[in-house]
Amino acid sequence: MPKMTKVENRGLSSHHHLQVTRRKGKGKQDPRIRVKCSCCNQAVEIYHPNNPTGKPGLDTLAINGVLGTVDQWRQVLLPLLGMEVPKD
Repeated sequence: MPKMTKVENRGLSSHHHLQVTRRKGKGKQDPRIRVKCSCCNQAVEIYHPNNPTGKPGLDTLAINGVLGTVDQWRQVLLPLLGMEVPKD
């Protein structure tokens, strides 16, 4: 079993907090960050590359099995969070 670390988000109320676990990549499997809700069984798994290039147009993320570049995920997620997409 791979070693996991658990990080809890202390910024939210005591009833609802996020549980974040990280797992290092091993073999062909990329490293993973899993964000789980404490009040239900819903979770989001984010797989990221072992050796990122630092270029958002080339680095990929797989969020719940949907593969996209970092730029593509920014265009989708930042407006949902009420943030502006950065201009390059």
